[in-house]
Amino acid sequence: MDERLSFLRAEKPSSLPIPCSFVHQVPNACGEVELNYWPAKRVSSKAPDHLILFILGNPGLLGYYPPFLNHLYSLLPSSYAILATSHIGHSITIPSPKDPLDLPQQLESKIELVQTLKHYLDEWSKENGDSQPKISLMGHSVGAWLSCEIMKSLNTDSNSKNWPIQRGFLLFPTLGWISNTWNGWTLWPIFHRPVKPLLPLLSPLLRPLLPYIPLPPTSISLVNSPEVIKHVLHLSKSEMQLIRDPNINWFESQAIEDRQKGLFGIWAGGNLDGWVGKDGPLVQEALGGEEGGRVRKLKGIPHAFCLTQENSEIVAEMVAKWIDPSSHAKSNGIAHHHEDGTMGEGVMPM
Repeated sequence: MDERLSFLRAEKPSSLPIPCSFVHQVPNACGEVELNYWPAKRVSSKAPDHLILFILGNPGLLGYYPPFLNHLYSLLPSSYAILATSHIGHSITIPSPKDPLDLPQQLESKIELVQTLKHYLDEWSKENGDSQPKISLMGHSVGAWLSCEIMKSLNTDSNSKNWPIQRGFLLFPTLGWISNTWNGWTLWPIFHRPVKPLLPLLSPLLRPLLPYIPLPPTSISLVNSPEVIKHVLHLSKSEMQLIRDPNINWFESQAIEDRQKGLFGIWAGGNLDGWVGKDGPLVQEALGGEEGGRVRKLKGIPHAFCLTQENSEIVAEMVAKWIDPSSHAKSNGIAHHHEDGTMGEGVMPM
């Protein structure tokens, strides 16, 4: 079996997540990507019954998401595992490729990872004569767009029972016309010349100010990494150019009667999400709206939900109820902020 995924057999360590990586070998998308892994809680040499692949937003730094993923992991059955993947070039610890990858290249790398995971888990389950493990995708922001595109690429059988990807969970998804959103308009200069190539050069000048700016540690590490900033901005510009008309018919096809298949999505209530425009209501309606059970709109929680523990837990509990209806999560989906709670949507991730 593919040795690039040997970390999947790791026994549960004293601390989680397990830091690991994956070397992509796609001709147009080569490079090493940083991963975090939460193995199945049960003590067993068996493959997990269900693997959830979480695809990050942009910037794709894993340090933003442990509060959310740790809580989600605690709510799932003991046979479930979570794997979180960054994007090529979005790592403080792994060297970046010389040339930044655009959105189609990042998509190619994600498709390779999913296909490799599927093959590895199927072969692993055969060793013990077990049924094939299930794979679901979950994505935040552009990670949700990538999740949908992967499902379009791989779930091509007309019979949903044969889909290699069971379900997709979209968290504050950017699915269409992102350049026409409020943030797309106001932040336009940083994605284009002459500002875009200058931003990585400003990193050394900002470092003396960082102790006086209330930024999350992961954001501080990003500001200290000119090379990663370059990759983040390159992907952002590609998103602006390519994420346009969503295929509403496809989204309608994902609201099937079988709740173990298809798409589920969480959006911010009101006008809290500056990265989502008219695509939000269109996709929500295509999935059946809130009354259909596949759509949730959370009050008081912004796009960058992962910047606070409180919001991370609320979102995790909503998703856990979809993944496993027997979950004991009890959140009402309303954020009750403390004075020192959220750091704001503009601090990152986008």
